[in-house]
Amino acid sequence: MMRDAHSIAGQAEEQGLDPVARPSAWRVWLKTSRPFTLTAAVSPVFVGTAVAGYQGTFHFWLFLVTFVSCLFLQIGTNYVNEYFDYRYGLDHAGSLGASTVIFRKEMTARQVLLGGIICFVIAALLGIILIFTVGPEIILFGVGGILIAYFYSAKPFKFSSRGLGDVMVFLAMGLVMTWGSYYVQIHQWSWVALVAAIPVGFTEVAILNMNNTRDYQDDIAVNKRTLPVRFGVRFGQLFHTTLLLGTYVVVTLAVLLRILPWPTLLVWLTFPLAFTNVRAVLQATERKAYMIGIKKTSLFHLVFGLALSLGLLIAAFI
Repeated sequence: MMRDAHSIAGQAEEQGLDPVARPSAWRVWLKTSRPFTLTAAVSPVFVGTAVAGYQGTFHFWLFLVTFVSCLFLQIGTNYVNEYFDYRYGLDHAGSLGASTVIFRKEMTARQVLLGGIICFVIAALLGIILIFTVGPEIILFGVGGILIAYFYSAKPFKFSSRGLGDVMVFLAMGLVMTWGSYYVQIHQWSWVALVAAIPVGFTEVAILNMNNTRDYQDDIAVNKRTLPVRFGVRFGQLFHTTLLLGTYVVVTLAVLLRILPWPTLLVWLTFPLAFTNVRAVLQATERKAYMIGIKKTSLFHLVFGLALSLGLLIAAFI
């Protein structure tokens, strides 16, 4: 990696460019990991663990191993997605959704893919610790998560290009990651954990939907059949509205049905964030608005997940 960085700097000098202006290697790797998307691995682990805490069980080191494993799974997904979108010609140098490090020759395609594989290996090794601690059934969570992450962009499934990305994200980042985080704490079935995973999954999908709505023009040009490409930009806006408002509907109904404890209604304190987010998206006419929407939706996802977790923990103490 350092040899490549020196090589790039040398080429810049030969072309009369300032090599100092190029970002350092660690910044390039960090950028390609798409840090603002990593909230996708935070909320489900926090909520799943909070459900276990609400039911009287919390093991910090199991939470820590689960959290770091899920974090590397998300980073690996971002690297692999970057690689396959480049390989299949779905991204170009001007793509808004790509970090474009390959096109700018800040990283090679091989480095990006290798980064993704290394992250998956780290996630798997941490998963092995959980397997020996909790039981062999953890294999199902780990293998399922890695397979969905890899084939989200890769052949033969290419879920993201077939309009199935939203379903896969809901399953992997919503249900599996949230309920899996609960299961490593308490090895049993829980309707509370399952129901709590639904609004988390909605907010996960909302981030992806904002990304797909922003990339509508690029995706339709390469026949990437995301939901906004299939049904239009207006559908993307309305789908986003349904997902964000649906989180409150699910939590409120779950409280009324006595599945979730009443302190989880604390999530309603985040409603102003959802309202301003939805209003901006519904009024959006330029791609820049969706770029802002992605970051605001990621923030909402994190704040909503923390509020739901806090409500569960408050219920545990009272």
